[in-house]
Amino acid sequence: MVDYIPFPVSDLNPEGVERTVLPGAGACVFTFPGGQGRLWTEMKDGALDGVSLDGDRWIGMDVTCLGTRAAVFSWFFETEDGRFCGVKMGVLPGIRTRIALPVSVTEGKVLFLRRTPGKLKSVTQGAPIDFREAVRFVVRSERAPGDVTFRVENFRVYEGEPDFPVEAKVLVDELGQKAIADWPGKTRSFEEMAERMRKVLSDPAPKHEDDGRSRWGGDLSLKLTDGTGFFTLEKWNGRYLLADPDGYAFFSTGLDCVNIDGDANLEGIRCLAGELDPASAGWVHGEFFSWHRHNLWRVFGEDYNEKWREMTARRMVKWGFNTVACWSDLEFARERGIPHVTIMRGYPRTQTYIFRDFPDVMDPAFAENADEWAKQILPQKDTASLIGYFLGNEPQWAFVNGLNIAAFTLECEQSSHSRRALIAFMKERYGTVEALNAEWGSDYASFEDMDRPVKARRFTEAGLKVLNKFSEVMIREYIRIPSLAIRKLDPNHLNLGIRYAWLSSKELAAGSEFTDVFSFNCYSMDPTSSIENFSKLVGKPVMIGEFHFGALDRGLDATGIRGVTTQEERGAAYRHYMQKAAAHPMCLGAAYFTLNDQAYLGRFDGENYQIGVVDVTQKPYEEFEAGIIETHREIYDIAEGKKPADARPADEIPAIFF
Repeated sequence: MVDYIPFPVSDLNPEGVERTVLPGAGACVFTFPGGQGRLWTEMKDGALDGVSLDGDRWIGMDVTCLGTRAAVFSWFFETEDGRFCGVKMGVLPGIRTRIALPVSVTEGKVLFLRRTPGKLKSVTQGAPIDFREAVRFVVRSERAPGDVTFRVENFRVYEGEPDFPVEAKVLVDELGQKAIADWPGKTRSFEEMAERMRKVLSDPAPKHEDDGRSRWGGDLSLKLTDGTGFFTLEKWNGRYLLADPDGYAFFSTGLDCVNIDGDANLEGIRCLAGELDPASAGWVHGEFFSWHRHNLWRVFGEDYNEKWREMTARRMVKWGFNTVACWSDLEFARERGIPHVTIMRGYPRTQTYIFRDFPDVMDPAFAENADEWAKQILPQKDTASLIGYFLGNEPQWAFVNGLNIAAFTLECEQSSHSRRALIAFMKERYGTVEALNAEWGSDYASFEDMDRPVKARRFTEAGLKVLNKFSEVMIREYIRIPSLAIRKLDPNHLNLGIRYAWLSSKELAAGSEFTDVFSFNCYSMDPTSSIENFSKLVGKPVMIGEFHFGALDRGLDATGIRGVTTQEERGAAYRHYMQKAAAHPMCLGAAYFTLNDQAYLGRFDGENYQIGVVDVTQKPYEEFEAGIIETHREIYDIAEGKKPADARPADEIPAIFF
């Protein structure tokens, strides 16, 4: 039994929030107008209402989202000087959910928290702090398309991790659709779904050549080379383009997660899923179930995967996508000769990590492991349809704005090769430790004395700037060593970089001289400024690994990272975004995330966004589909300057995402 200390919910101070105190159970209902406002209470010396948070303490409360859509619930610790660290998370509607987090989250060592029953995705925000510095504890919602209302009760400080009870309430129907809502076009029966899938296979198969495209999806009207048998990077008429293996101009219109997908993490929440056939192909592994897969299996039987592949190949040509992008069924792409990219699995490891997943790049083991890691490219090194490889995706260490990775090197509890290299760097720069101390405001007795953990934020701004110079050295090694390792084994394909989430600091450009392309994920309505900023910084063409738009008029509760009003506006948003990308002379392409809607009950980490081209029943969102087709028909005219990028912006709404 975990001990706990209750804290009165009514003691939280509302700021722009409507509060109703309920009788009994210490419960309150809080309404955040448009998702805005916050609740807070003061802290002192690491204590909440006089209760110390030292040790294995968890803060928890039972939360019920009283709306009909998922909502974002956040809490964080805030210091006097405005620094903060906390967690935002998604909450399903109508289900009482116990949210409990260890106070240690403020150390920022973990970006994405383990999913607990009833809760959706959780992500750490802000920068690492010591909770003892906090002067207030804050609870809030996030901006939303309407008011957000939560019932909050049982606010407690726990000694150790509590349990996570979930009330039984079926939230999805037999097809995996949201059961507690209706919308135009909702699939009403298995028979309706089956007829629609079979029709895709019975209709004539479309061909790229019908739209003036090469067999790879390139532009037959513009030949850039005689063809090398592989994709190459070319410059034409003042802009960068890819050339397909036959030499035709190629702008990558990609689609991420081209697989059956839709795996729902049912651990601890089977009671929300209704009756599930134990013999269904929908059981992926353990407690993961895919209604996407289950539905295909029910329609096509044991041959469901091959039928899905044929259906999807036809749809990609119809829609005008010419690239199978990351997290996809690459065997499907290779067998059909569809241009594709691959993302390298894992990243070279070391025994010691500097911060989150940033390895000790100066450790000789990093280079040794990079050589072994690079071997995974060997089966694909002669594949003509492979455009290139991404080194990795959204490293967690790079999610801190203004990141100074060298400062974290000094803060590590254990010594490292990188710290010793940093000390040598400073010794060469300053000559004497007295000179370093004078500029940093430090009190090191010697350079050797630097090989111990210390809070780098206590140094002067000048000292932190010097540390940032070594951050560039470390990040360059992080990119250089794996890039050279893979290039030795595969000289045929493009190194597409590492798909950063955003430019959290300019030091992230370090090492780009060892890649052919700089890649990033760009969740904006218009990617122009990001393309401009990145390409100027690195002097290389760029590729966008992810973007998406969701709406709330059909099916799921959450829009994803960008929200618009309707499915028609999703089509408008796609057209505006891709036109802007294609019109920029430094952009080689962009990939939409994703083919499928995510599972309503949440994928492995709890995301459940309405972002797919198709829903759980394999039904395309027709208005969105129309916008995609229109966009791709004119994409080469845009890229080659024959047509202006004049599509209108879409009607955006505050996004629901976590």
